[in-house]
This record gives sequence, structure tokens and C-alpha cells, in this order.
Amino acid sequence: MSEAKPVLYTVVSWFFVIVAILVGKDNRILYFYMGVTFLASLLINSLVYKIFVVRSVGYDYVVYHYICSISHSVGMVLATLRLAPYHRVYRSLTKMFLLVPCAPFRGCDYRTEIVEDVPVRVYSPAELKSDVVLVYFHGGMFCYYNQRMYHNLMYKLAVSCGCKVVLCGQKLAPEFPFPNAAIEAYQIVNWVQSNDVSLGINKKRVVVVGDGSGGALAATVALLHKDNQGKSLLEEHADLQPPLSAQILISPVLQGFSYGENTSINPCTKVSSDKKSRFLSYYLTGDSSLTSILGDQEGCGEYPAFWKALIDDAVQAGTPVSQLRRCRGVWNKYAFPLMCDDPVSLPDTLVIGYIEDDSFDDARYYSEWLQHNQVRVKFVRELSGYHGNLLLHGISASAAKALQIVADYVEETIC
Repeated sequence: MSEAKPVLYTVVSWFFVIVAILVGKDNRILYFYMGVTFLASLLINSLVYKIFVVRSVGYDYVVYHYICSISHSVGMVLATLRLAPYHRVYRSLTKMFLLVPCAPFRGCDYRTEIVEDVPVRVYSPAELKSDVVLVYFHGGMFCYYNQRMYHNLMYKLAVSCGCKVVLCGQKLAPEFPFPNAAIEAYQIVNWVQSNDVSLGINKKRVVVVGDGSGGALAATVALLHKDNQGKSLLEEHADLQPPLSAQILISPVLQGFSYGENTSINPCTKVSSDKKSRFLSYYLTGDSSLTSILGDQEGCGEYPAFWKALIDDAVQAGTPVSQLRRCRGVWNKYAFPLMCDDPVSLPDTLVIGYIEDDSFDDARYYSEWLQHNQVRVKFVRELSGYHGNLLLHGISASAAKALQIVADYVEETIC
């Protein structure tokens, strides 16, 4: 199938959107009709997807698409009517995907481990080409998604790269705000290196990988690993660990959901400033009250100082600073790695950015900053693709290309 969804889906969707705009007298009515748009177009397109998608890539992609679309629609309607917060509705409904049995794959097995109360899946391809291990952090704006939604992608990644892949679970915001996710991600990497024998991997060849907000976690882990020499943050006398072999960041979010100046962004895929502010507030403080304070921050050059102060407060109210062995003033780089002022000695880096993605500037600026500080970087600038499309790698040409770029990088640079 092509990059776009079926033509019928697009036509029907825009028909309802135009109707919504014509009849909507205020934003509430408009968003309500747009929510109904997705539900209506889903029903009409069921037959189209059944014919074209299921036959070519299997039921997982279809179920994923429908569950996410329905969750988004219901969440938008209930949030507009002020009956329930959008993030809670969306996340609760996407958990339906956990009920879908994992499709059996030939040539790759997986098992589940528990690390610091966080589930971790270890994928092992039948044909191991190297003792490299990829530690993957999934996206979802720090608030959404789960391991089940990334199951197919991890299988494909393990088989393509010929190495083991560790998929990390996450305790999501707003229930677990920053720096919880960063600490857990780092501790999982420490666990991987500490259990190299039982996992059958080489602790000197660990690569952190992530897409979207998962890319931010991967970059944060690389910074924490460099600053702490791989030692556990939760043990007083922890062993040192070898440096990370590389970091791979796919459309990463590195400066607070990209309040940048990317003028090439497709307006149809751009996330609203209000929505970005809400997700940031969830991640940093655990609530959305900062949305009204932020307003429309797009293009505002003062936001780094604002967020720095906010992060300091979040750390003060969250995990004890003593446990992290860090003073409050430097935590901005662990929340937003693009603010890092000392990237020297970071591992080799692959960054993939999509020009029409809202986070393209993050990818470009971070690559340039690392290169300026003598870090070996490969920056891949993709003309097509969109944020989060990796989950549809079976029907997305740009996603399949990104996976191939990752596989080639692992084979040529690390193996």
C-alpha cells in the first residue's frame, strides 16, 4: 500500500470536517463533529481496510489503526464535553490492544522480565548475527502507548538487525511525572549491562534506541550513562559499566515538543501548541494546569528559561535529588537533551528526521550540536514520512526505509 491511507478514507474524513467547520459555532461543537468524523469514516472504511491491508500485512496493523482512531475519537468527544480528560480516555481505550493476541512470528522469540517493577521484553531472533543489543524506548508523548503496540516493530527490528532487542516498558505521566521515566530507562540499561551473561549479549555493545518521546529517553539515558559512568543511580556502591556503543534517535523530541521554527511542517500534521503544553505539563508536573500559563508559546524564545525553572520545581517535588546524585540546576538537559551544554564523549549517534515532522528541528539541531562537539553523527534527512509512522512499517514506505537505515547502521558501524 502507499504512504497515504485509502482514498475513500480521506474523502469521507474531509467531507465531515468541512461539515463540522460550516456548522460549528464554537470550538466545542467543531471538535465534537470532528470526533464524530473519525468514527463515521472508520465504519465506512472497514471494508476497504479488510480488503487491502489484512491481505498484505496481517491483522495487527488493522487492529492497531482502529483502536487508536476510536480511542482518539471518543477521547476528543468526552474531553470536549468535559466528561473526562482526553489522556485518560485515550490511554484506557488503547489498552484494548493488550487483549489482542500477539501474532506468531517465525524466526524470533521473546520473553518478559521485570526490572524495577517495569516490564521488559527481550526479543531473540533465531539467526543471531552479532552480540549487539538494542535497548528500545517507545514513543507516546510520555503519556501513551504500551509494549504490545510495539510488538510487531520489535520483531521486525530484531530480525532485520540480527541481534537481540530489549523493549522497555514505561510508567507513564501524569501519574509518574519526570524524572521517573528517565530514571527507569537508565536503570533498565544498567540491568542489561549487569546481566550480559544471562542475556547472551556483549555489555560493551549496547545501543539505546527510541522514537518520538522514546528518542528523548534514549538521548537522556546516553547523557546519564556518560555522566555516571554506567553506575546504578539506586545503589550506593555500584559497579562501573562500559560506555554505550551508540544511540539511535528516530524523529526524537528533544526540546519540549519542538517549539521551534520549522517552517516546512505540514500544517495537517502539526500538533497544536496547547496540546504540546498539556503533554509537557503532564510529563513535568503530573497535571495540565500549566496550559493556561503557557498559552501560545510558538516561536517564543524565552521558553528554555521558563522550562528550566519548571523542571527544577518538578525535581524538587518528585524523586529526591540526592538519589540522582545531581544538583537541581543541571536537570534541564535530562528532560530536554537539546539543552545539553556538554555533549562531548557521547556515543556514536544516528539521527533520523522527517522534514514534515514537528520534531524535525530537534533532530537537525541536535545532530549539528553533537558534530560541533566532535561526536560522530550520521544525520538522515528524510523527505517523506511523519511522526510515529514506525508502527505502520508494514504499509509505510518511509517507515520501512527507516528500519533499513537502522539495520544498515548497526551492521556497518557497530557489528
